[in-house]
Amino acid sequence: MKPFALVAACMGLDLLTFALVVPHVGIGAESNPVMAQAYIRFGLIAVGVLKIAFTVVILYGVGLVKVDSRLRFATAAFGASIGLIGAVGNLIAWQS
Repeated sequence: MKPFALVAACMGLDLLTFALVVPHVGIGAESNPVMAQAYIRFGLIAVGVLKIAFTVVILYGVGLVKVDSRLRFATAAFGASIGLIGAVGNLIAWQS
């Protein structure tokens, strides 16, 4: 259960910081063109849906790994790192 919680928490943190920062700094600070276009065209709802979908895909990948716990941890760490990098990038943009 811990790998799932780690990925979900990090991706949730990315979404939360995105929702808090973008209204203050503008969407021009977003480095992910897919998320930037989703926000421009459909707003925060689309970004949330995309982030949830991506989180589900990563969690599915974590769930597929049943035999090797190191591989499961590596898959979870990959997904969590994406969320953390996004959250840190959002916070850096807020500080600028």
